[in-house]
Amino acid sequence: MQNITLIGMPGSGKTTLGKTLAEGLSYHFIDTDDVIIETYGQPLMELIDKHGTEGFITLEGKILQSIHTNRAVISTGGSAVYSDGAMQYLKSTGIVVYLHHQLDVLAQRVGNLVTRGVVCHSGCNTLEDLYEERCPLYEKYADLMVDFTGCTVEQCHEKLLKTVKAYLSEHSDC
Repeated sequence: MQNITLIGMPGSGKTTLGKTLAEGLSYHFIDTDDVIIETYGQPLMELIDKHGTEGFITLEGKILQSIHTNRAVISTGGSAVYSDGAMQYLKSTGIVVYLHHQLDVLAQRVGNLVTRGVVCHSGCNTLEDLYEERCPLYEKYADLMVDFTGCTVEQCHEKLLKTVKAYLSEHSDC
C-alpha cells in the first residue's frame, strides 16, 4: 500500500495532523525532522548553522530518499520541497498532500522563524516571504491539497482524514 507524505508551511500541522491521520488509517507515522535529528545527533538549527542552507537541503534530501516503508504517513520538514529529487522519490512511494493554511493563521502558530530552524532558499526574512516562496512549490508537488481555511483544529483533523480516505478510494489502483 502507498505512503502519504504531508507537506506544508511551518505551523501547518504536519506532525499533529499526521499522527491522527496515521491513527485513523491504521498507518504508522514518521516525522522526518526527528529522523534527521536522530541520524545526525544534532538539532535542526545546529545542522543549518553547520552546513548552511544548501548543505542542510542536501542532508534533508538524502534522509527523505532513504525512507523505505509502506503504509506510513510521513511528515516532512517544510523545506523538503527544495529538493526535487527527494520530492520525486516521495511521490513515487505514494501521494503527497499539501496542508494549506492562510498566512495569518500560520503567523499565530509559528513564532520566531530563526529559532524554529526554518530554511529559506532565497534568504527570506519574514514568514510572508517564506510563504510566497514555498506555496508554489507545495502546489507543484502536491497530488492533493487540503485547504483548512476557517477550520478549527478538530475540523482540520476530520477534513484531512475524510479527504485522504476519499482520494485513496478513488485511486485504489495506485
